Amino acid sequence: MTVDTNLLKIVSGDRALGASMLFKHRHPQESAPMHTQMMDAWSGADEFVLIEAFRKAAKSTTCEEALIMEGAFGNFHYWLLIGETYDKAVQRLQAIDYEARTNVKLHHLFGNKVLARKSTENKMFFRSGAVIQALGWEQELQSFKHHEFRPDGVWLDDIENKESVRDSAAVEAGMRKFFLELLPALGQGKRRIRFTQTRRAEDCMVTRLAVNPEWLYIAFPVCDGDPDDPNTKSNWPGNFPMEWVRREKRMYESAGKLQEFKQAFMLDVSNPEGKPFKDEMIQGVDISPWHWMARYAIYDPARTANKERTKKVGKSDRYGKVVVSKMGSKILVHESSGNFWQPDEMIDDLFATNERHALAKLGIEKNSLDDWIMQPIRLKMMTNGQSLPLVALTAPQDRSKEDFILGLQPFFEAGDVVLVGGRVAHPQLVAEALNFPQGSRDILNALAYSLKMFSGQTVYPDFNASNIGEAPEPKRGKTVYVGFHANAHETVCVALLRDGRRLTVAFDAVRTGSDAVKDLAFELRAHFPLAAFSIWSPAEVHDQWQRIPLIPALRAERLSVYRGEHTAVAKGCLSDRIRMEWHGKKLLIVDRDAKLTLNSLSVGYAHEIKRGGTVAPQPEEGTSRLIAEAIESMVAILDKSQDAGTLPAGAHTAVTPDGYTYVTARPQRR
Repeated sequence: MTVDTNLLKIVSGDRALGASMLFKHRHPQESAPMHTQMMDAWSGADEFVLIEAFRKAAKSTTCEEALIMEGAFGNFHYWLLIGETYDKAVQRLQAIDYEARTNVKLHHLFGNKVLARKSTENKMFFRSGAVIQALGWEQELQSFKHHEFRPDGVWLDDIENKESVRDSAAVEAGMRKFFLELLPALGQGKRRIRFTQTRRAEDCMVTRLAVNPEWLYIAFPVCDGDPDDPNTKSNWPGNFPMEWVRREKRMYESAGKLQEFKQAFMLDVSNPEGKPFKDEMIQGVDISPWHWMARYAIYDPARTANKERTKKVGKSDRYGKVVVSKMGSKILVHESSGNFWQPDEMIDDLFATNERHALAKLGIEKNSLDDWIMQPIRLKMMTNGQSLPLVALTAPQDRSKEDFILGLQPFFEAGDVVLVGGRVAHPQLVAEALNFPQGSRDILNALAYSLKMFSGQTVYPDFNASNIGEAPEPKRGKTVYVGFHANAHETVCVALLRDGRRLTVAFDAVRTGSDAVKDLAFELRAHFPLAAFSIWSPAEVHDQWQRIPLIPALRAERLSVYRGEHTAVAKGCLSDRIRMEWHGKKLLIVDRDAKLTLNSLSVGYAHEIKRGGTVAPQPEEGTSRLIAEAIESMVAILDKSQDAGTLPAGAHTAVTPDGYTYVTARPQRR
């Protein structure tokens, strides 16, 4: 067979060109510039070459082809192919042997078969005199010799595994083996070592050798920048276009494996032991242990709603959302999600979530977004006649967002963050926790605000599950005691049934708008169609009827309203009933459906803890305070007057300076 010496010279001088000619059948996808750089680095004169590339980058395939050409040209005498294990090294040698035996173009280029004889399990022999021997990294690497030649070349092919990078001591053992066994085993004079690997840990042989000035280090991540950046280019567009890279990243991130994506494809490794939220820290429970417990919704809004990053606009953060409860030291997460909402979609979700969970508080981070968020929410509250227990949250100014989220780490570590419904119900939150501090963190940021939402000193710390039960149906003509209260924004109504000294909260509601009293009166009559009503309102509301026109509105609905106790005097008057029992039941019972009262007495009616640990003198404003004060101001008067519960329906009444109600003959305007 005639040999084209000019073609041999061309291939010898340009091995990348030779690979594209001789091994085209092995390249179903068009090769990339990085493969040319790999081939040039392998074939160059540098003694130590480290090639790092993303998984599936065809670095081993490229190096196989480089080694075949070097063996055919006789560029070495005795080459060691060292794999992670002996079996893997033999498999690699078998692939090289098969290509050398069956490649017709290779045979034509060299005028004959390039192998001298049949290969053994771990050795192959070229007609040029070159020999390749396969070994495992776990073997003892010394005393190698073929005829008079010691090894003059080594290919270390992905020799590191999880065990060899488990800690610094294991990595040091690998480095010691390299310098103590492998290097001294090579021949004197010209020697070449080629090391191909995808790093397995933050500390590994790759990261140590990459910074060694004696080594030529080249690295090829799957793309040349942030995958979400529209200007980023793929390092192998024929096989891994940017659309695939971005889709793969989203898939890994959704599974909580963003770091694994970065390790496998971006050559970016961080120590998993250094991650604040580990897989084993995430706890779950099938159903909420206390269905009645107060729930808080927390939203971390985004300024924009761009799902994809383009050249003109950046990708938005998501709207982070969680619904949580406090049970002792545990944070129960009922709902969690990250969403690319439009503003109206977010507002719709606020009302839907409040309807679904009967929220004690609804917190929204408002930094730089006060009017953008709060104004349309207030407008919809007025339009719908529905009240939301809004709490404006301010991002901490004394620490970064990352440090703020790290406040959750002790709770995760103690197993005190519990996902209701298990991991399957919270895939995005789990993903963010496992990826942190990388990737999205919007849901985690919302969850971190729960520590702020739970703060406060409750007025009734003894309220618990034993105070929750079923309210009886009132008989015809039975008196239902109803407390009304209002502020400038909302009006509340709470109805109690009386059995001796035992009181049962059977109904509560809140409304906003000009028709709030009319709506509440209608609901009250519909809920208790056969009952007689004894209506009460705090003394402050009577005194300030021109500023808060609750009393005139009640009278317009033909409801006689009695003057209750002042809220400051009545505060705390439910404590004895909450603690004391009569005939095996507490003296204060709240119906399971009276969600507003449950929220109020369990957590919502509380004093804010200010900076420095000082306690605010008054409970926090809001629905919970109105509900509690409506009950307290009515119960305080009922307890003072033995006859308060037997006043004739429609009787003219007045109140003594001491707060006692009595029937008076003095005419009153109706």
